Amino acid sequence: MTTTHTSSSEQTTVSAHITLQTLRQLKKSQTPIAMLTAYDYPTAKLMAAAGVDILLVGDSVATTVLGEDSTVTATMELLLVLTRAVRRAAPQTFVMADMPFASYPDVSTAVANASRFVREAGADCVKLESDIRHREIVTAMSAAGIVTCAHIGLLPQRAAQQGGYVAQGRTPAEAQRLVNEAVELAQAGAHLLLIEAVPDEVTAEVQTRLSTMGLDHIPVLGCGGGTSADGHVLVSYDMLGYNARAPRFVERYGDVASAIQDAAHRYVEAVKTRAYPASHHLYRMKSAD
Repeated sequence: MTTTHTSSSEQTTVSAHITLQTLRQLKKSQTPIAMLTAYDYPTAKLMAAAGVDILLVGDSVATTVLGEDSTVTATMELLLVLTRAVRRAAPQTFVMADMPFASYPDVSTAVANASRFVREAGADCVKLESDIRHREIVTAMSAAGIVTCAHIGLLPQRAAQQGGYVAQGRTPAEAQRLVNEAVELAQAGAHLLLIEAVPDEVTAEVQTRLSTMGLDHIPVLGCGGGTSADGHVLVSYDMLGYNARAPRFVERYGDVASAIQDAAHRYVEAVKTRAYPASHHLYRMKSAD
């Protein structure tokens, strides 16, 4: 991968499609992987230009964009449409699509739905919220040629079962369970791991176990997973300052919400005071021959 960063007024140029092999090379060179969620064409285009390595078309669109109380309302059809948009906007970026709630209840359904993200939407990878019970599904998806990311730890689709949106792996028993799950899913064929809302000790132990088992080529991504992760992902709307409340691990790198509100306010004032439209906004009649 060759990435050229230019001035803030210019776009970043990426000369090659970021692939799984690229991500493995980044891990090998200990170069952190930057990942953000994206749900639409214009935002994805800007993020790709900024040098983001992975764009996740997350089922978090249900809560962040649609205002739902849970991610479980996101559907296959919605995420397929959004993934196609992100793919068009960022043809060189690694695009990961979320498998929505109840889209992988068994092996055959999981492979069929995951294949749609690759075939119809151009995704490079699919992600599924998983535990040890998904070992066969991960194996089958990998065998079908689908790059697969196993997501463990806090699982928003199963927040009701986990007692809410709470950190996982904070006791020795829970930590050991998550480490074992990560290793089992990696052995089953997962090409990437994503660990959400866990102490850094859990992520560090996963890395150690993967290394001792000859699986240290697998990138381990953290979403509140600590400094031992090979890369990190944030929900873009949290990072951009849309939400007043955000998880502990979120850093706000912008205040886009205030910028939008300010622009909308200035527009309303211009309309109300008849400053808009001005003379230069108007179309003119063509003169008669």
